[in-house]
Amino acid sequence: MTHDILQSDIALAKRLMVDGHSDLEIITALARRRVDHTKAARLVDDLRNGRKAIAQPSLPPELGLKRPRSKNSVRESTQPPPARPREPEPLPEPPPSVPRRKKPTVIWIVAGIVLFLAIVVVGSALFQRYQPGAGATENQAPGAPRANAERAPRESAVGSASAMRGSSPTSVALELQPDGLRIRGTLVTRDKLLPTVISLLGLPNRTNQVSQTGTLIYAYDQHGLLIYSQPAGGTNSVVLDCEASGGANGTTSPFTGTLRVEDHLIGPDTDSKKLLAMKPLGLDTPKAGGTIWNGRYRDVNLVFAYLESLQRPSLIQLDLK
Repeated sequence: MTHDILQSDIALAKRLMVDGHSDLEIITALARRRVDHTKAARLVDDLRNGRKAIAQPSLPPELGLKRPRSKNSVRESTQPPPARPREPEPLPEPPPSVPRRKKPTVIWIVAGIVLFLAIVVVGSALFQRYQPGAGATENQAPGAPRANAERAPRESAVGSASAMRGSSPTSVALELQPDGLRIRGTLVTRDKLLPTVISLLGLPNRTNQVSQTGTLIYAYDQHGLLIYSQPAGGTNSVVLDCEASGGANGTTSPFTGTLRVEDHLIGPDTDSKKLLAMKPLGLDTPKAGGTIWNGRYRDVNLVFAYLESLQRPSLIQLDLK
């Protein structure tokens, strides 16, 4: 879909917001009008946060017009050229009266010699190839390095692709770097969090709204990932549900990806003791018996909740302000 945002699309999105429709319903309605998903999500995000939405200018109709051709030019172009008179063809010469004796063709003789030599060469090669002993080893040895050389780039490419996407298509790799949070290598910011995630993972499975705060929750059940969007420019968050808590605030499948912070790799099986040893997280000391640790890396606030067991996290939250 390559349709740009038109003024009628903006008017439709505003009308649906006034009627109380969710962001996912508005994005789906715009997609039916052949609006790109990412552009539709960006439009909804701009309207929700009070930013001005700009429509793309439509193509002037005169650009699609073609200059008409005159009737005379059409008549001249379609009129066939005058036919030229055919000249009389010369009569064929009569065949010679004296019969000629057929001689063997030289080409057939050369072809027979070439075919004979080819049969001899192929037969000799096959005989040496299937000789038992040293001959078989010499024929197989040169093929081994070639197979390894062809296999090495292919395995390297597959390995690098798996490292970026995780162990399965539903795994998501997140990384905290000095410039911010990256999801599958793409930088995400608070203002463009939802449009960027939609461009990477597609539309969410469902959208829920917290009535008390107005927070919108976008659930990516197959990835174990949630997007929390606060109204009026508040904090937007990425939540990794490692235990698939379900319900309105959780996912139906657990998060199976990774979160990298500098040289430290955090996953669904990272226990609390190993987590506390990661100095870049800046974790505080909770109250006695507490199992929720708050930290901060650069401009991103971190929350690690070990609700069921200290051997694996339940939730990992990253707040973008």
